[in-house]
Amino acid sequence: MYLKAWGKTPCAIRTDQGTEFVNETLREWCHSQGIELQVTAPYSPSQNGVVERMNRTLVELACAMLMALELPEFLWEATVAHAAYLQNMSYTKPRAKTMPYQIWHGRKPNVSHLCEFGAPVWVLLQGQRIQRKMLPKSQRRAYVSYDEGSKSVKYYNAAMKNILISRNFRFLSPAETTPPEEIAIEPDTPLQGEYGPQCEGEREDGTHNTASKNKPNNSRKRKAETDIDPREPQRTRGIRRNYRYLANPFPDEKEAGMLVIAKEKAFAVIPGDDCHSLKEAHESPEWPE
Repeated sequence: MYLKAWGKTPCAIRTDQGTEFVNETLREWCHSQGIELQVTAPYSPSQNGVVERMNRTLVELACAMLMALELPEFLWEATVAHAAYLQNMSYTKPRAKTMPYQIWHGRKPNVSHLCEFGAPVWVLLQGQRIQRKMLPKSQRRAYVSYDEGSKSVKYYNAAMKNILISRNFRFLSPAETTPPEEIAIEPDTPLQGEYGPQCEGEREDGTHNTASKNKPNNSRKRKAETDIDPREPQRTRGIRRNYRYLANPFPDEKEAGMLVIAKEKAFAVIPGDDCHSLKEAHESPEWPE
């Protein structure tokens, strides 16, 4: 029927000796249409090499798509149909400048609707499948093929395990995120408030101290407070401490060797005194010498 619609009639049909082809029904139909039925020899697929090679190509494509997307095996029919649809719109080796679709229809195909098999497609819920108002109005399904007649898509519904058709669909691709900018980190550069690693004989400014390198330092004297490196841990070796005065709240400052701090003397103003200032009291005869 498809060939008659395009005004073309086949001359012969070549098949193997399988019972799905060689039967009385097919023989009568070919005889009524004037088509010759050719049968290959048993176990001789090379006599029909073009068809066998194309079948292998379609089966391997379908198997690869099902395994990559982890879809059930019973979708093999829709997968093979999608693979054949893509082959008709692709260039072939014998005809590198034309496609099978272009040869048959006389024009180049429109491939803007092509999509990857099994791609996520969001289908609008309609009819009895409409959910409540606060629930999503569409659900995610797996794309199977494209229907040119109704300009719709065929998708696989995993809940119903069936292939359905819908015209209200959208392919939503996730937004591309820009990668973060690379940050250059210099591990040898000291940060703020830190000191970089120093080698023996190296100063703070990065120069080498040749004098200290050539002349060994055998001095056992304690370093001055200005020469103490804050990075070094506090040393207590060689420092004698008198622990008797640690728990004494009133230590004898002179005996403990502590620094005596001069305290200012406080003077009280007595009522009825004639002196009104410290200068007058200092000049009075009663001021102790």
